[in-house]
Amino acid sequence: MRVSDQIIQQMQRQIVSGKLEPGQRLPTETELAQQFGVSRSSVREALTILESKGVLERHKSGGTFLCRFCLEKILAAIDIPRKPDSEMFEDLYEARELFEVRVAGLACSRADDLDLMKIEKTLEMMRKSLREGDSGIEADVLFHQCIAGATKNQVIAGIVRSFGNMLREMRVKTLAYPGRLKKCLEEHREIYRAIRDRDSARCCTLMKQHFDAVAKIRSAMNGGKTE
Repeated sequence: MRVSDQIIQQMQRQIVSGKLEPGQRLPTETELAQQFGVSRSSVREALTILESKGVLERHKSGGTFLCRFCLEKILAAIDIPRKPDSEMFEDLYEARELFEVRVAGLACSRADDLDLMKIEKTLEMMRKSLREGDSGIEADVLFHQCIAGATKNQVIAGIVRSFGNMLREMRVKTLAYPGRLKKCLEEHREIYRAIRDRDSARCCTLMKQHFDAVAKIRSAMNGGKTE
């Protein structure tokens, strides 16, 4: 994390805890630099970022003040963390797991006959891949996309499609793990049956187990730890 980001975090913590209050005048850049044990340039960068977010304002007459609704803005803000690609991948995978488990449960109540036919077709595709020694990636991606489509929610379908595109390379690697494609087919088949039987609770449990199995493989591929 950059020094300026650390300063922003500390100042946000002070505002949320009440140590800094709306309308309060902040110490000078020099005083803040001494307080946080950093350079003035880092403080200046942090203040500029907070100003752009509407948390504080600099008066022409001199001085920097916290805005009236600074606390509300901090609480409502969604700060996108600056993370290395490997950590962002973990965030993405975690989001996909949480999201698609719920999606599977929703599909149970909304899937029609055509949706079930589509999902079943992806099982046939994966069986064929298993026989012919293909990667099985297309069948895997389509399986999850068809479940998302069964929710009848275009936003959900679009998000799952995005997950499929962003995590495609990793899915190819995990499916290539010894015995994984066969096991994946079995897991997909059980999930399909739960959707067909309208068993939402079982479907969510099976989807969670499906992701847990992939997580164990990813851990094994990385020497006992995730990327």
